[in-house]
Amino acid sequence: MKLPKKPFLVVLAIMMMLTFAGCTSGSGNAGQENQGSKENEGKVATEQKGAASDKPKVLRLATMSADTFNQHTYNSAETADMMKYIYGNLLEIIYDEPTDNIKFVGNHAVDLPTTTDNKVWTFKLKEGLKWTDGTPINAKTYEYSYKMLLDPKLANKNSYILFDDIPIVNANKYFKGEAKWEDVGIKAKDDSTFEITLESEMPEIDIYGAFANGGATSPVHEKLYEGGMKADRTETTYGTTVEQVPSSGTYRLTEWVRDQHHTFEKNPDSPLVAIYKPDRIETRVVTESSTRVQLWEKGEIDSVSISGEQFDKYGEDPRVVYTEADGVWGFYVNSESDSNPILKNNDFRKALYYGLDRDKITKGIFKTFKSAPYFISTICVVGDYTEGKRYRDSEEGKLAVAPGTGYEPDKAKEYFEKAYQANGNKKITVEVTYFDAQETMKRTAEVTQEMYENLFGKDKFAVKLRAMPPRSAYDAYKEGKYELGIGSMTQNAFNPWGSMKVWTKDFPNRNHRFSSDAFDALQKRTTTGDLLLKPEERLKALGEMEKMLADYVPQIPVFQNNNAVIYLDRIHLATKGKYFPEVRFAILQADIVD
Repeated sequence: MKLPKKPFLVVLAIMMMLTFAGCTSGSGNAGQENQGSKENEGKVATEQKGAASDKPKVLRLATMSADTFNQHTYNSAETADMMKYIYGNLLEIIYDEPTDNIKFVGNHAVDLPTTTDNKVWTFKLKEGLKWTDGTPINAKTYEYSYKMLLDPKLANKNSYILFDDIPIVNANKYFKGEAKWEDVGIKAKDDSTFEITLESEMPEIDIYGAFANGGATSPVHEKLYEGGMKADRTETTYGTTVEQVPSSGTYRLTEWVRDQHHTFEKNPDSPLVAIYKPDRIETRVVTESSTRVQLWEKGEIDSVSISGEQFDKYGEDPRVVYTEADGVWGFYVNSESDSNPILKNNDFRKALYYGLDRDKITKGIFKTFKSAPYFISTICVVGDYTEGKRYRDSEEGKLAVAPGTGYEPDKAKEYFEKAYQANGNKKITVEVTYFDAQETMKRTAEVTQEMYENLFGKDKFAVKLRAMPPRSAYDAYKEGKYELGIGSMTQNAFNPWGSMKVWTKDFPNRNHRFSSDAFDALQKRTTTGDLLLKPEERLKALGEMEKMLADYVPQIPVFQNNNAVIYLDRIHLATKGKYFPEVRFAILQADIVD
């Protein structure tokens, strides 16, 4: 039963992942040896096509390496995309052609959940659900999965979804070891009925998003999860080999050679098997954008992001479509640095904020990127998601940050002089970390270095550059072993309030050093507190939170990586090139014509 629409939006599970033109924080696989294994059981795609086609429809993509397909511990955006192929969930988000919009539908659930008070939500599961090895999937499967997600000993990084994104009764206390499982608001009432009870009322979109499209709330296979468990129950090897990656979704992982490729075959028993078009998905691990373009030009992958020189070459091609990024990239500032205390100086951080001519990077290097003096992506919507009102178009969003591109050199020099005097009129030197093996990232760092030194004077300011693999760089950020470092956190397009969790003190993957009790309290009020059901006040609070970030400058926002993507002629996009939050171009619903 569909509930009446609410005039506001809430939480989709925050993905703790980072994305940049195909590069992610968890993509380095540093120190890992190549490891491959194959599943030799039937290739279902060709068999299922029968007389309709003599050959399977194969989607070929470039991706980054995956360390694990454990939904409870992953932290890479591209790994999350691949997990959507193999793990089903209670609900799914798809592109709906009749309405030309996104749509939530039942996957393992018969339909959307029901509620009478917006606190107790009930899912009815379909009959006959099963893993690809034949093991049944029912409500008890989901209860076990969430018990493991919240397990205090495992301390899974993605557990926050069940107490921060949606405040399930006693979920946080159980995670902290302060409550019994019987007291948690997660119950399998019978094999086909699954119920969650929240501590506060939440609108339907919060619930829909939290239980859709794979991710941490998708089920785990109990036998395999337990089979990989260490004796002290602090870790499981679940999801680290093909044999430990079962399928409950529309595809199953049949081949995985680390740092090289993955193969996904259609699961004929999936409830949504008819919605997604490819019979097989083949992904190749390719880290360099130039190599991806070469593979696309050879017809070996079906799509590629183009920027810089490639955009100059292909920008006018009618096959080019444009994305809208769900994150803002910039330089994190270690504002708690003891080795370089000038970073603690707010005037200095503001000098860096206003002193960056972002257009020289976005237009000069990337061509398609958008200069971003803000912290919340343009894709984030407020109000009813079907209407698509953008936060950045609201008055609150416009007033929270500097106008235009944020480049104000005179103001930047005023702030710098104050910081310079506070530094005893001694030359300031700052080290900037960027991702290696990527020419555009190197150029971004070099252009930033040149701009700052020319603006503030090389006799007063110097920038040193340090190249690191993405994985190593993000590890350094978390450990506070950096000064300035490039990075981003993916945002939830349907809930910018929930996405603000990344700036709180207790966020598990914290890359910055921003710390504000007022910010944390306001973020909580907008996601689980008294402002949740007050759309106007909640929108105002979002602007207040972004202004706090702009006043402190924990990150110097630089760009939003709105990529140009070009597809081969064989790919006929269902969305006709229109980009949607979450489903993007609905590539799995595209026709593949050879």
